[in-house]
Amino acid sequence: MTYPFGETIECLDEASLAKQAELFSSCLSDGDVCLMYGPIGAGKTFFTSNVFRALGGKAEYVGSPTFTLVNVYPWQSKEVYHVDLYRLEGVVEQDDVSQDLWMHPEGLSFIEWAERLDKWRPQKGYAITLSHLDEGRSVKIEKL
Repeated sequence: MTYPFGETIECLDEASLAKQAELFSSCLSDGDVCLMYGPIGAGKTFFTSNVFRALGGKAEYVGSPTFTLVNVYPWQSKEVYHVDLYRLEGVVEQDDVSQDLWMHPEGLSFIEWAERLDKWRPQKGYAITLSHLDEGRSVKIEKL
């Protein structure tokens, strides 16, 4: 099954959002950067945790990097970088921070609050938008 990129998927409960993360995980390859968009509490960290679990990682390692900026999780012989730009002031330009902290060609990166990156975009990856619904969440994933 191929993931329905570009479609908005309604997830009425956490189990269905976790299922979307699991389905999406099969699309990832080394060096992918996932730009994550959505308001507080929309499920960005939850989604990342479930992708990581589907990839064979230990989901209990995944926590919000709001105060640390970057969390790094061991994955196979690689690493998953989980970045949260929420606490940074203003727009983050490509030269503002070391990309070595965020990306590695053999790992994966998830960048929460990606709207703070302004016009900078990685060369390969996905844009993941999570939103609140009256009941549940919605997720839309687009290829970059």
